[in-house]
Amino acid sequence: MHELIVIGGGPAGLAAAAYAVRKRMDALFISKGLGGRSQRRLRLPWIDDYQVIVGEETIQRFRTQLDYLDFMRVRAAVTRLDVIDGGFRVEVADGKTYDALTVVLATGAYGASLNVPGEIEYEMQGLCYSAMTYAPLMVDRRVIVVGEELLALRAVAELSRIVTEVTLIAETDGDLDGSTGRRVLVADNVAVIRHARVLEGTGDGTYARGVLVEHEGRQEEIPADAIFVEKRLIPNSRLVEGLVQMDPCGFIEVDARNRTSLPGLFAAGDVTSSSAFQALMGLGDGEKAALSAFDYLLDLPLAVSACED
Repeated sequence: MHELIVIGGGPAGLAAAAYAVRKRMDALFISKGLGGRSQRRLRLPWIDDYQVIVGEETIQRFRTQLDYLDFMRVRAAVTRLDVIDGGFRVEVADGKTYDALTVVLATGAYGASLNVPGEIEYEMQGLCYSAMTYAPLMVDRRVIVVGEELLALRAVAELSRIVTEVTLIAETDGDLDGSTGRRVLVADNVAVIRHARVLEGTGDGTYARGVLVEHEGRQEEIPADAIFVEKRLIPNSRLVEGLVQMDPCGFIEVDARNRTSLPGLFAAGDVTSSSAFQALMGLGDGEKAALSAFDYLLDLPLAVSACED
């Protein structure tokens, strides 16, 4: 039985596995690929690569530490996670199983899509799902945000500080009339189209240039320099349904040391309720989870701080 299994190849999983290597733990790192969502980068005609701060160089350092460690790497998708006597059993797609005393789950999350024509064609070519990452590149641009919940309102709040105009397209009222909406949507450069449904992402064959919406019984094309789909994030937490406490959206509840409600099972990154939605935040979260697993194996107290009277 291994000491630790890390599940997931995004920033949090990479950091957890690399930390386990440095601690000389008997660990397995199970993932189909490396890098997760950090592998994808928004492309627009006015953006140079050096302007996009996604922690890529830091992530590559973690990848380099793991690429040659074939003895601890399993390149497969995890299909099942079970509690067994003294630990956990992880099953992968080909039916093989691996046992460990502890597990760090770092399976990430993905943005809810629009499922309309043009979305796949222009994804990351002017259309993306993270205003938090790319808002600083939108100075003096016209942008569209699609969504009606708090995630969309946060995107509008950040973008409105630097863009010429941001248009929020909301299919329902959602959170628009709440306290955050009342504060954010009154900015002079914010326009809101309520009860509108996006029918298509439009573009020039290379980059997205706008969206076609249906509103009040008519169709209208709204131009933009960039489009942010900010409907909601969906956690990849199916493996632990029924095993740990989750919030109403399915994110895994963790404490300050990345402990779940199940002893020995830790979680890190976007799959958790801690909202580590940036690559560098995910790296730190993964290291913290691996350290907590290490301390757990030593039966050390996992208090945030400890002192003697």
